[in-house]
Amino acid sequence: MIPYFYHQFEIHLKDLININYNFMENQFVTTYFLLILFLSFQSYAQETEKIDDNLKDQQTAHDEETLKKHSISASLNHTIIFSAIKNGESHSSINVPSFGLNYTYAFSEKWGVGLHNDIILEDFVVKGASLNNAATRNTTEEIVTIERGTPISMALMAIYKPIENLGIMVGGGMEFSSHEDYAILRFGLEAPFQLPENWEIFGVLSYDIMIDAYNSLTYGIGAVKQL
Repeated sequence: MIPYFYHQFEIHLKDLININYNFMENQFVTTYFLLILFLSFQSYAQETEKIDDNLKDQQTAHDEETLKKHSISASLNHTIIFSAIKNGESHSSINVPSFGLNYTYAFSEKWGVGLHNDIILEDFVVKGASLNNAATRNTTEEIVTIERGTPISMALMAIYKPIENLGIMVGGGMEFSSHEDYAILRFGLEAPFQLPENWEIFGVLSYDIMIDAYNSLTYGIGAVKQL
């Protein structure tokens, strides 16, 4: 009987060892497979990240190459002159034609600087603030007047574009006339729209404050050529 039981025990022990060995072998294969899978995903993620970085670098380089830094523009405008005097009578405002010619340099897609030049195509008279504002003035019935003869303004403008089709402008300069020159503060908006062959059309709205003189509002439409 003892040899029989010993023989049965030996058979069960071998089966148990085989089961454990197969289990360990399966565990090793599973672990090895998971490790290979993990390393493959990690390598794929790194390669994808490199490709994304390269695409971003190429896009940035492309944007820098395609950015047109220089542009010139011309616009046909109407200018509203406040506190105007016409035919000896005081008016709240008058409308006069004007013309704009600008040069803009773009630092980036969002920032730029421009030299904006405007000429008002008519002579006009406005009501002044006080007798001490200028040397060349005259008084009629106690109304202080300021005469402007086809004034030309030049302003250096900082330009910021928060979105593609909107530019915010702030700057200052001088208005020149045969009668007297005045300093200007100018605030404005531009709405450009891209056309083929590096052309744009735009609408413009600007507000000028002539120091110790008068204020005006200009609106118009123009065309831009990017160089």
